[in-house]
Amino acid sequence: MKLNFYIILLLLLSFVVKADQILELIKIPNLTLHKLENKNSLAYLKPTKDFFVGSSFKNVSCKKNQSRNFNEKYLEAQRGFNRYNDDFFRKIKLKYIVLCSELEISGIPALGFANPEMKTLIFNINTNNSNFERVLHHEVFHIIEHNFNKYFLNISWSDLNSKEFKYSACSICSNNYSLKKIHNSKGFVSEYAKSTISEDMAETFSFMMSDNNLILDMIIKDEILNKKVRIIENIVKKLDAKHQF
Repeated sequence: MKLNFYIILLLLLSFVVKADQILELIKIPNLTLHKLENKNSLAYLKPTKDFFVGSSFKNVSCKKNQSRNFNEKYLEAQRGFNRYNDDFFRKIKLKYIVLCSELEISGIPALGFANPEMKTLIFNINTNNSNFERVLHHEVFHIIEHNFNKYFLNISWSDLNSKEFKYSACSICSNNYSLKKIHNSKGFVSEYAKSTISEDMAETFSFMMSDNNLILDMIIKDEILNKKVRIIENIVKKLDAKHQF
């Protein structure tokens, strides 16, 4: 599979990467190859024009980048993804990173979006620097969760929380969810983690990757969060025993 991936990308490079060739691979129009990252087998893509994808992509729209902001966010993304071992993304079946502006999902502004079926992550380069790295890792976790569902089947995640707590019906059912760290955590790293089980897991993972010292300090005082962190850690270690948080 990895060999096939490189063959396809070499063909794309040979033909100066036409947008319709990329469209065949990941079903997003108006994209061109920015960089093939050999270290972790990721292809970074950027829009040549604004794009919109409906139905299977849940109505995703994004705009062409401003060059200065794009280069800054590309380098930041590269640093974040280089935290993973060389073959990690091959294991979780992630291949394509799209960097664009003003990302919206079903008309709602978004910082990132994961499409495991297309092996693709999309990121909004307008995201502020304090959140951008966390969003990278957050969306990586959604790829992990989708492709390794067997590791999550026997986890009673909601039972870890206090009995009176209930998740929302969906991740966008409230406007009150913030990405900021909760100081009095009570099992959650952010308000957004309270939206759904999936988002709770992804938010926990994102903090573990972006600020592990903070997490270590939080779990000393928070038994629920400590259990959640250990579950995430054990799952990731099954994929890569050498992974470092």
